[in-house]
Amino acid sequence: MTSFCFSFSTGKDSLIALDTLIQTGYQPAGLITSLNADIQRSWFHGVPPAILTQIGTSLDLPLTLVNTQVDDYQTAMVAALTQYQKQGVTHCGFGDIDILQNRQWDETVAHAAQLIPLLPLWQADRTANVHHFLNRGYTAIIKTVSKASKIPTAFLGQPLDQTFIDYLQAHDLDVCGENGEYHTLVVDGPLFKQPITYQTAGIFESPYAYSLIIN
Repeated sequence: MTSFCFSFSTGKDSLIALDTLIQTGYQPAGLITSLNADIQRSWFHGVPPAILTQIGTSLDLPLTLVNTQVDDYQTAMVAALTQYQKQGVTHCGFGDIDILQNRQWDETVAHAAQLIPLLPLWQADRTANVHHFLNRGYTAIIKTVSKASKIPTAFLGQPLDQTFIDYLQAHDLDVCGENGEYHTLVVDGPLFKQPITYQTAGIFESPYAYSLIIN
């Protein structure tokens, strides 16, 4: 069976890509998640190490947390992927859908670590991808909304569901959030042994977005 490590963001696309690879017969060897070394939370989704560890345990997969700064992000990720390659892993999975720049980065780091990149969602229909995630029985909460999207902060902490999808469609926003309109945190579903538990601690405002603080 072909083994793979997986670049894991904790979001819906990342999780359904992992699910898809497993359902098609690939054998997961572990997850890799990057941490912003300055704030000790995951890049882009802002998830703390304790929650990340809980997710890895629930998914029953080894989790590698990679501390990085902006200037050494790619180098650090290649080093982490290389460790899997040395253990005999041959592939690395990613959850990108259709933004070419993201695919090129995925391929660059995978090839640098002598791994074969896998992008099971590539060119999938964005709206269909969200419905596939929900139909598979996964649960995600809205973790971040961008200021540019003007999505109300009242959605933070709420489930990704048809109500949220209807709002996005009514406001001509990408249902999948592939352009950064929103980010999610997956907390339960078929691959999880138990739901993820967390506490909220307010909302963090950056120049570009509002994010639910979880611990």
